[in-house]
Order: sequence, then structure tokens, then C-alpha cells
Amino acid sequence: MSALWAFLKKSKGGNVVVIFGFSLPLLLGAGGLAIDYGNAVRVRAVESSIADATALLVANADTVAAATEGLRLANAQLTSRLGSGNTSSGFQVNGTWVDGSNYRVTISTTLKTSLLHLLPGMPRQITVSTATTVNRVAPVYQTAPPTVSQLSPEAADYNRIYIYCYSSDPKRQAEADKGRRGMVAVADNGSPPTDYSKNAMPVCGANEAPSYMLRNVRNARDTRSAWDDKNQEIYQYYTDTTIDTGLRIQSMSMKGYRVYANGSLNSLDMNANPILETIVCDNSNQCKNKSSGGILPNSHTTHNPATATTSCSDGKYMYYGWEDRPPNAGSDRDYDDIRVIVSCPTLVKVSDKKLRIVE
Repeated sequence: MSALWAFLKKSKGGNVVVIFGFSLPLLLGAGGLAIDYGNAVRVRAVESSIADATALLVANADTVAAATEGLRLANAQLTSRLGSGNTSSGFQVNGTWVDGSNYRVTISTTLKTSLLHLLPGMPRQITVSTATTVNRVAPVYQTAPPTVSQLSPEAADYNRIYIYCYSSDPKRQAEADKGRRGMVAVADNGSPPTDYSKNAMPVCGANEAPSYMLRNVRNARDTRSAWDDKNQEIYQYYTDTTIDTGLRIQSMSMKGYRVYANGSLNSLDMNANPILETIVCDNSNQCKNKSSGGILPNSHTTHNPATATTSCSDGKYMYYGWEDRPPNAGSDRDYDDIRVIVSCPTLVKVSDKKLRIVE
């Protein structure tokens, strides 16, 4: 080795060899840049094509199952067309409804570089991603009257449940009615209970979802004249529900107010003092107490309220278990003062959704 080094020091040709030796990684890295860049462009083109097709397919789906299948097919197509050997963790396909009218699909993967990392400061892997947003006619939901309404006859307070349509549009929420319209009474704990069966249920329009309001009048159940007397101690609690168009998961942004005689409202902290429990039942038989073979909490059992996080799609039921007073006002925390079971909102099918890619 020492003899070779001595030869190279005396030889001009050795200078070329040494220079070439030092520059070889740079040359390979530069070549790798072209190779890795070309590969990334190819992968992104396939991702973009599949993102477009998936967004259109899911946005056009009328059921949760069809939407879920669309995302599964996207993963299968990516693996089929691109393989997964050159990726560090496969492909990530995510879809979300930005609002009731716009569905967005993102696809990304992390590619291992072949020679690019030989260049100083260059990574050993690069992320390639794309996104597509499809616009469609916003869905419309219909709902039916409650299947079961049980308002505790033991309560001293008068309680009345209303259904209304709540808009997820910020512009509507900024209006005087706070995005709530079509308030219709559906049940109360009068003795006997008031018959609301002739009240027509609202049909919620674009970007609206069926929601519920509890009107609580303290210590007024046995005094009919006090039920609608604005001078009483009155509280109103709104579920302000939004529905994920694809998964049909209902999210509630509970609002509570002390209502004064002059119409002014004092907001209440509903996070610290929850009054509502929600549970999705796959069928009506599940919407019974556990003691009767169902999945609902047994009556008069103190517990922390559950919040539904699963799909409330056609054929299923949503259970609402209310306390008529929050924990800081004397609640026994069994969430059964008011029990309402309703069928999940039905999506009104639209023959022409007018799908178009906007991104």
C-alpha cells in the first residue's frame, strides 16, 4: 500500500485517480438526483390519478360502506401499480369531509433514495404526496319522530325536548338564531305528557343536521301556567350537531344558557358540567337497559356519560340520556332523567350530485 501511495505521488496520472476518487460520490449523487427525482415524479403522477378517482368515488357514495370501500380500493391500486418495496412505510390514504359539500383525499408515501444521499446534506428518503378536493351538492337529511320518549315523572322540573336543524356554516352561525332553525317540540314530562305527534319533523337542508334542545324550567312540573312563563328560572341546552358526510359520525357542540325574562342569555360551561349521554345502537333491541339485554346503562346508576363516536347511519338508532340539571346544580349523574331514542337521520339521495374536482 505504501509503495502504491509513493507511486501515485510521483505520477501525474495518480493525481487524476485521486481527484476522481474524491469526486466519485458527487458524480454518483448527481446521477442519483436525476434517478430519484424521476422516480418521485412517476410516483406522484400515479398518486394524483388515484386520488382523483378516489375522491370522486367517495363523494358520490350514499353509504358508509361504499365510502369505506373506496378508500380500501385506493390502497390496493397504489400497491398494485407502484409496489411497496421502495417505500419505508407503505402508502397513507386519508379522506375527510372539509364540510358538507367538499371531500378531500390526501395520499403520501416516503421513498428510499438510491444515490441522492451521497450528496452532502441530502436525505436518505423523501416524502411524495398529493391531494384532491371534490365539490358536490351538500346532502340533505330527514329524521323521524322519536321511537321512545321517557321523561322522568319523578323530576320536580318541567322539561321539554325540541328538535331543530343546525347549520355547520359559520355565516349561518353568526346570524341571530345562531344557525338553529325549525324548532319543533317532540316530548315533555307533563302529567299527562303533552301529545306532540301531529308536529311535523323538520327536513334539514344543505350543511344542516337534526339537533335537540332541552328546555328546563326549575320546579315547575306541577304548575302548567309556569311552563312557558318567561319570568321563571329557565335553562336551555342545545346539542348543535354536525354530521360527517362520509362516516355519518355525529359531533355535538353542547351549548347551555340561563335564559332571563328580558331575553338575555348567560352562557354555561357544558364541558365541566355535562348533562347528556349519547350511544349508537345497531338496532332497536340494543337500545334497552343492560339488565334487559341491551347496551344502555341501567337506570339510577351513577356513572360518567358516554359520547357516541361511531357511525349513526341508516337503520341504526341514537340514544340520548339527559340530566335535567348539570352536576354543579344537584344532578345525581345517572343520565336518565330524560331518555330519548331516535332513528338515525336518513340521507335524502340526490340523483345529480354535480361532482367536480376543485383542487
